[in-house]
Amino acid sequence: MSHNIVPPLDENTIELLYGSRNPRQHPAPQVIALDKRKRVPILTGVVPTILVVVFSAGLAIFLIIWLRVHQPQGIPGYETGFLAAFRKGTFIVDEGYHEDGEVVQASLRALTFSSVSSHMVGLTSSFIMTLVAYRTASQWLETSRHPTEGVQDKNPTPVQYGLLLGLLGASNAMSVYNAIRYALRRKTRRSKLPTIFTEPLIIATVVLILNHALGASDLWLHTTARSAVMAVAVEGVVQDPSALKLGVAFNESICDPLANGYIAYPCLQFSHGWALGQRYEWIMSNSWLVINNSTSAPVRIITLADQNNTAVMVPTAVHSLSSRTSTSYAFTASTLAVRSNCNIITAACFQDDYRHEVMDCTPAGAPYLPLQWNFTGETPPACNVTICFPEKVFVVNNGRTGVWRHGGPQIFPTNWILPPGPVTIGLQLDVSVPGVESYTSPSAQWAMDGARHLYGVCQVEYLNAVLTFDPLGNVYAMVDEAHTDPNRTATLLGPLISQYGTFRFSSDITGLVTGDAVVDPTLVINAHLSRIALGLLGGAVQLVAVTQASLVRQGVFGLYPVAPVMCVSGILYLYALFAMYIFFSSVSSKSYIITTTASSKEESGIEERSSSPTSSKAPKEKTALVLGQLWLTDPLPLIASVFSREDGTDPERTIADDSLDMVYDVDARAGRLEIGLRTVGEEARFGLERKEDPESSEIV
Repeated sequence: MSHNIVPPLDENTIELLYGSRNPRQHPAPQVIALDKRKRVPILTGVVPTILVVVFSAGLAIFLIIWLRVHQPQGIPGYETGFLAAFRKGTFIVDEGYHEDGEVVQASLRALTFSSVSSHMVGLTSSFIMTLVAYRTASQWLETSRHPTEGVQDKNPTPVQYGLLLGLLGASNAMSVYNAIRYALRRKTRRSKLPTIFTEPLIIATVVLILNHALGASDLWLHTTARSAVMAVAVEGVVQDPSALKLGVAFNESICDPLANGYIAYPCLQFSHGWALGQRYEWIMSNSWLVINNSTSAPVRIITLADQNNTAVMVPTAVHSLSSRTSTSYAFTASTLAVRSNCNIITAACFQDDYRHEVMDCTPAGAPYLPLQWNFTGETPPACNVTICFPEKVFVVNNGRTGVWRHGGPQIFPTNWILPPGPVTIGLQLDVSVPGVESYTSPSAQWAMDGARHLYGVCQVEYLNAVLTFDPLGNVYAMVDEAHTDPNRTATLLGPLISQYGTFRFSSDITGLVTGDAVVDPTLVINAHLSRIALGLLGGAVQLVAVTQASLVRQGVFGLYPVAPVMCVSGILYLYALFAMYIFFSSVSSKSYIITTTASSKEESGIEERSSSPTSSKAPKEKTALVLGQLWLTDPLPLIASVFSREDGTDPERTIADDSLDMVYDVDARAGRLEIGLRTVGEEARFGLERKEDPESSEIV
């Protein structure tokens, strides 16, 4: 078998002899090359390119549009649009849901689209390599037609051709690995690498990396996407905030002189206590309902543990979303709040070791502790300390504690003005446990006074706060706060320094500490002091309108992190652009035309029955670029050249429309191949042998 390229006989034709080893015995039409240039057929490259673009950029566009179109309206704190999703870092998508008993999950259809795109791109990688094969075939044909000095090195060697056949035909990880392994060999162990080899290798490597990067991004998206139950506004319902009274504010009407006559300063503070007399006795009655968490109280006290144990007042009527069919209000409203920051100073005070009692807390910065005399007129009290001052919660202003009325409520002088901001509160509490020896009491570890008294100094803040409520998680959050003005703070302190809640306060913390010896006493005191101080004001507040509200229901949504979504989309766009670049660089290539001529007998007018049905038909034309692409992607043309039939039609079969028709495989004369150790002459080698009949064989 021979392959001979004959120089052009004129400017229009180039004769290409390819075929019979015995043309006298098998006269057949010859294959020639016409010198007219022709581009690769557009449809040959357009169809693969369209498929690649559709399954890459098309699915990426569809995925992004799907996520945008299915963004729900009315989720509190979430806006629709790409910019809002980027700011939040998550696409929230309403794709419907399915139920499995009591389990409700979002459909997460976007994950299906991502998986489909990843799978289809893997399938279409062979299309890209087919386009690369056109480009490589164009270069190879050009260097093969002009075998001048220096150009020959631009053609591939046999091993390089074999690796190209794997890269462009199979384009899997092993073919890329073998080609890279060959390229990395020392130059003494391999031939020079031509562009025809290195360019497809680089492209195949990039395609392989993009495929695996897309698979990793798709896996990332699958592991991070999730479904979540969220509150969403009920469609068609517009709530008027002024009609919804879920905020809390101090009732200013009880301090109005026009409505209540003479009002002392501070408001409701009388010489024997706060809010006394028949006119105001309802205030403390309602306050104790709040402190005791009564359901009949209009408000209740909650503690925001993640916001420094701040106590806030919320309406009792608010409820959470208990099921997918229930509705509730998500709202923003004003309220009152109290926050305490206490420091236990008992251990830093001076103690009488004989009596096991604290005598002076001046070393701890609190010379006013313990309370041992009546500050009225700076004269000693007429009663025993344990009778007059067993336990007190009191205000300290500029190091002084004001006036005490017979050891009872603390009284403000008329010219006494509190500073803005936190108020200093002193603590002197009896934390002894009846029936328990003082030295063995669990509270001894933090009372340090024979387990009988606790001394501390606190910074208490009375706040005008703004709360938000999420009915889905039944969660309140304080989003804004400001200190009440000094006049209002003096009023709000009234029930606390009138000792209305002191016994309840000391009982609560003593019970908690003695019930659990590992509890942090500072956290206990902070939380309970704030709760008691605010609860004592429960009867002096009123419900006010919210600033913002919406009627919401439960919704099951898909949550897709932006980062993996953009990675998947970005790789798909890059893949599509890469395919388009390969396509346009391929279709710009030109190639000559391969055609057939009539046989010698046809030209002389002799009629005979030809073994080839094509000899009597019109000449066939084939673009050399298409044939070259087949030689780079399909092993059958190489098989046809190695195992030729020599029946006179081998030249025509080399330009067959189908690579399956290039190899003779019609009857038993095609032979069967055997593999193994064969003897050729005096040499034994491992290879293939074609068996036609017992008398003839061919060894490869």
